[in-house]
Amino acid sequence: MDTIMNDTEYLASVLGAMSDMVRVISRDGKVVMANEAFEKRFGAGEGHKCYEPFHQDAPCEHCLSREVLEEGGPKRLTRKVGGRVYSVTVSPLKGPDGSNIAAVEVFRDITLDYNIKQNLLMQNAKMQKDLQLARKLQEALVKSTMPKVGCGYELTAGFFPCEAVGGDIYDCTVYDDKLVVYLADVSGHGVMPAMLSVFFSRVVRAACLMGYFKPSEILNYAEHEFLDLNLSDAIYITAFITVIDLKTNEATYSNAGLSVMPVLYKDGEFRELYMPSHPLCDWFLDTPFADGTFTFEDGMRFLIYSDGVDDIHSDPKVKERLFELLGQDTFNSKDFIKEVREELHSNPEDDLTMLLCEKKAYQEDKGE
Repeated sequence: MDTIMNDTEYLASVLGAMSDMVRVISRDGKVVMANEAFEKRFGAGEGHKCYEPFHQDAPCEHCLSREVLEEGGPKRLTRKVGGRVYSVTVSPLKGPDGSNIAAVEVFRDITLDYNIKQNLLMQNAKMQKDLQLARKLQEALVKSTMPKVGCGYELTAGFFPCEAVGGDIYDCTVYDDKLVVYLADVSGHGVMPAMLSVFFSRVVRAACLMGYFKPSEILNYAEHEFLDLNLSDAIYITAFITVIDLKTNEATYSNAGLSVMPVLYKDGEFRELYMPSHPLCDWFLDTPFADGTFTFEDGMRFLIYSDGVDDIHSDPKVKERLFELLGQDTFNSKDFIKEVREELHSNPEDDLTMLLCEKKAYQEDKGE
């Protein structure tokens, strides 16, 4: 090994200055040089067999240094020794003729980083289970089958979260002769918005059971309950609620900051229910919610949708296409939901939820 050691003092000084643990392994598997950091950590240096510092009786079955000496080029692996984890990089040491005459092994203690990574993987696995549970809960609350309302009303919905769970939620419920329809969108994505969407659903139902059937009253009650949660200012809920009197067909609606306006269609005419308002938050505590009204006529289509439609705010062609699909002469609600998702939610970065209410001609059966 004279060739290796031509400049022993220089090589030793370089290795000694390194904080990583370094040793040089000859072709016959012996340690010909080790720096102080290696000997201090593993207690066996120059003159020992390469496997002895690790309390082994024989060489490793897959010896990285042997592979490097045979094949050339550096290699790397992660190895556990004595309860700690090391990143080991092995590079060939070449002689004057260019042949591989020894292998230089550099051990770096990565125990802390490794443990952090393992903890992150465990936390991620737990989070995925939580997401699956939240998704099941959200799917149980978001109706896959719309209620049979009667009086000529037909309901169809589409719910397409951009992640495992999202912040959108909708509901259609009949209380005596009142049909309560709403769509809500919680800021953000993931478990927290999904849980807040569930919270909003429960609050709306509670308000209706207490006899609140003006949408503004429902939103005022929901905002009061939301503020009691004492959440971050960055968290808010937008919503649009409509209450339809099934006896008179009079509809009352109120907006809580939903940025896309619901659309009414009948006989080739479109009307957006434009109502500026604030979301459920603590930014506008003294600003009450307002109500608007319209009459739900036979042949009318009423669409509430979230901002998951591509570029709905910036591209007029998107809104034009949405209205074109809504106003088709041969209209089918399920086909409409499918076409909007395929054409206008092609590169989703947000949840897409659509709630469609149609009024067909209805003749009340008064009996004989």
